[in-house]
Amino acid sequence: MVFAVDLLSLAVSTLVSWLFLDRVLGVILEYSGEDIFQFVLILLLAFLLVFLISESAQNITRRSVPAEFGDCLRVDALLAAILAVFLLITKAPLLESRYLYVGLLSVNLVMLFVVRCCLKHYLNRTFYKGSMASLVGVVTTQDRASSFIRELKSDWSIRIVGVALVDEGVEVPEAIESVPVRAGFDGFMEWIRRESLDEVYVNLPYATGESLCPILEEMESMGLVIHLNVPALERFFPKKQKDQWGPRLRGGIEELDGVPLVTIAPTNHKTTDLLIKRLMDIVGGIVGLVISIPIIAVVAIPLKLESKGPLFFKQKRVGLNGRVFSIYKLRSMYQDAEQRKKELMDKNEMQGLMFKVDDDPRITRVGKFIRRTSIDELPQFWNVLRGQMSLVGTRPPTMDEYERYQSHHKRRLSMKPGITGLWQVSGRSDIKDFEEVVRLDVWYIDNWSLKLDIKLLFKTIGVVISRSGAE
Repeated sequence: MVFAVDLLSLAVSTLVSWLFLDRVLGVILEYSGEDIFQFVLILLLAFLLVFLISESAQNITRRSVPAEFGDCLRVDALLAAILAVFLLITKAPLLESRYLYVGLLSVNLVMLFVVRCCLKHYLNRTFYKGSMASLVGVVTTQDRASSFIRELKSDWSIRIVGVALVDEGVEVPEAIESVPVRAGFDGFMEWIRRESLDEVYVNLPYATGESLCPILEEMESMGLVIHLNVPALERFFPKKQKDQWGPRLRGGIEELDGVPLVTIAPTNHKTTDLLIKRLMDIVGGIVGLVISIPIIAVVAIPLKLESKGPLFFKQKRVGLNGRVFSIYKLRSMYQDAEQRKKELMDKNEMQGLMFKVDDDPRITRVGKFIRRTSIDELPQFWNVLRGQMSLVGTRPPTMDEYERYQSHHKRRLSMKPGITGLWQVSGRSDIKDFEEVVRLDVWYIDNWSLKLDIKLLFKTIGVVISRSGAE
């Protein structure tokens, strides 16, 4: 979204400065269509380079108004430098116009700041209600809760789903600042284990932090991003008051409601890389659905003739950090498969929480074919297009599997589940231990890159063609 508004700002700035310099001041010379096309192309290329270098999308939610203007100034200066380099390389006629060069950059600085402020205002009112907002839990004490939650609510990128008050011997209210209180001292870790959360803010008074270490380690094992207050530094971050003065700290410490916070994250993925991954998912989802339609039409006839029931199988699965969604597959089993599963539990080949039986009697003959060829997975391109899944990720567990998860198992859900992944291309039929599946998934998350995703996509094509590792 930052990409879109920055591009809009540049387009409007170019148009406004051109019209003003040409129609009002009359200082723009006559240029050919080829000159104008070259100018637009160079401007777009410069914009893309600036966006990738500046990484302005990161931390935009928490930047103050002065900090936002500073970032806009930095972006505009980068654009000016890159355009100057392109002028030297290409000798583009339009870039040689000093009036256009200065006018465009001046208008863009103002326009960029205005559109970003408007975007933040809009998103602050609407974004947190949508599915893209980060789900946040707060662990704090009653005396710190109200002002801290009010400050958190100013961040449009998050949705506070609940707060845990860990005061001992204090009556817990139903809500604070309209945020429901989900747990007290005794049950807050159980709430965190079962709640769908992306981040947890911990704002507690503590001396050494020794008692917090096991709690923080367990949260980190779940793949949660943890924001932890540092009481020893709170005197350097006084709450905003006109008459307060004193030293200030700079660096990798965030300040919220006068509370210094350090962030503990299991991974540190670049926003631009995640944006490219999502664009890949959208393109792949569209292409995948187009290719899937004729294939599904062909297998639908024998599948329906062999056994009664719907063509598509819909099941609740657990996705990113505990979000529940409905996964779609072509039905490969008889209708009573879920009921017959209980009878087959003693034949389960997997060690741990997953279920798998060799030569499963619940699978139809057509079902065996579409499973071996992975045709049954094709409807999941719809889940990818909707943003519930990715082309590459981890396997989404069923609800009954998730309910039996230990804390460290939840870490495999700290990225979106995928149609394919490291487990699928590592001979999934040969892996019998669920802990090995978790190890592969966690390795993928910790070492994720766009290059790794592309590599796994090509490996998946090879696995599907050879039909290796699939049952």
